[in-house]
Amino acid sequence: MLRILRYLSFCYRALLCLYPAELRCGYGAEMANVFEQLLRTEWQRRGARGVAATGWRAIGELFTVAIPGRLVSDGMIAACLSLVITSGVLALLVGIMMWPRYKFL
Repeated sequence: MLRILRYLSFCYRALLCLYPAELRCGYGAEMANVFEQLLRTEWQRRGARGVAATGWRAIGELFTVAIPGRLVSDGMIAACLSLVITSGVLALLVGIMMWPRYKFL
């Protein structure tokens, strides 16, 4: 697997900590495996654009599944939102900086 795909898989596994514990414990490994499979499939089909679309869907899932599940705890609201926003901005900046390099992978 390409280095960037391994890095994105690692980031996704790290972001699983934002999901509620019962969901993460029951389905975390399966979710990570499906994400890796999607990355590989999209890389083969559409290249960098497909990988980027998969990443954006995963970030969207954080807002629709992970964070609402964690909002039960008031202490986690600010930390989760900060981490998600920072991760999204970082992913966008890395994508912009790496864009010319995708042609050579």
